[in-house]
Amino acid sequence: MTEVDLADWGARRRRRFAPDRWGTLICRAAWDETPEMRSFFLVPQDGSRIEHAPGQFMTFRIDTPDGRVERCYTIASSAARDGGIEITVKRQAGAGAQRLHETLVPGAEIEALGPSGRFGPATWQGSAYALIAAGSGVTPMLSILRTAADRGLDLDVVLMQVVSTPQDLVALAELDGLARRLPRFVHLPTITRGPGGLRPDADLVMRVIPDLAARTVLCCGPQPFMEMVRAAAQAAGVPDDSYGEESFDFSAPPPEALAGGDAVIRTVTFARTGKSFECAETTTILAALKQAGLPLPSSCARGMCGTCKTFKHAGEVVMAHEGGIRQREIDRGFILPCVSRPLTDIILDC
Repeated sequence: MTEVDLADWGARRRRRFAPDRWGTLICRAAWDETPEMRSFFLVPQDGSRIEHAPGQFMTFRIDTPDGRVERCYTIASSAARDGGIEITVKRQAGAGAQRLHETLVPGAEIEALGPSGRFGPATWQGSAYALIAAGSGVTPMLSILRTAADRGLDLDVVLMQVVSTPQDLVALAELDGLARRLPRFVHLPTITRGPGGLRPDADLVMRVIPDLAARTVLCCGPQPFMEMVRAAAQAAGVPDDSYGEESFDFSAPPPEALAGGDAVIRTVTFARTGKSFECAETTTILAALKQAGLPLPSSCARGMCGTCKTFKHAGEVVMAHEGGIRQREIDRGFILPCVSRPLTDIILDC
């Protein structure tokens, strides 16, 4: 029998998983939620704890036969619990999710960065919430609900869970249990296919949640679905500061501004390799870098995940991020090239 040093264990448990650098997680368990979705319980290799807010995500490095890719997955577990995290991943064609389903088994290791992002209730008491999710978009909503239940909060919350078939409903039994712990929680499963299937449109959202205008609306799902919900919320009179959404549909990032005849051109230099390239003030550094054929790990291209975070030795940029970098990191000189445009010549630690 292996003896456990409880004093050492307690010390290790008090350490916090560093959110600003890559670390190793170990898969302790994996199970199927639905025929297409699988959950993974991950813990830090060094015994530290992962502190996160409900709705945050982590970025994972996934080794595939075609090389390494980075993918973002929302933390589905409660923020009130110590230690590891759960993620729930939908099986999809492509290198990331499919590879996790095949290789992330108990005992396997994976590199992760985070938690990152800003999604979820800024405050809990005194507000009503409408959580509207499609497919795997339910994962941040599960984190919000699990956290509220674990903290014993009296949360007025409606979850509209849109799926194709009843077999696609994630955590159905657990949601029934959460309804007992959260007396003002209402679960509204919405099936879109088969007999009696409902069309997920703005009219349905308003019929299912008639008091939408009185609630803070949080939405997650495919981009067209979120655009529909956003339009419904605006039509209902939901203020902009009472609407939030989370998306990892990074296949079509916002178009980059092209350098026109009057655009000022700056030079970006890699301090370690000595390589340099030109970047217009109207273009992000990452876009210019890719156009020059130079490598830099990146994932979301929206300033959310932090994968491309790089130290800036010199120069000034304008940066509009979405939670992928902390203020203390900015103060130390780090930038996100995916959302940074140069105001002067730049030197990066690459």
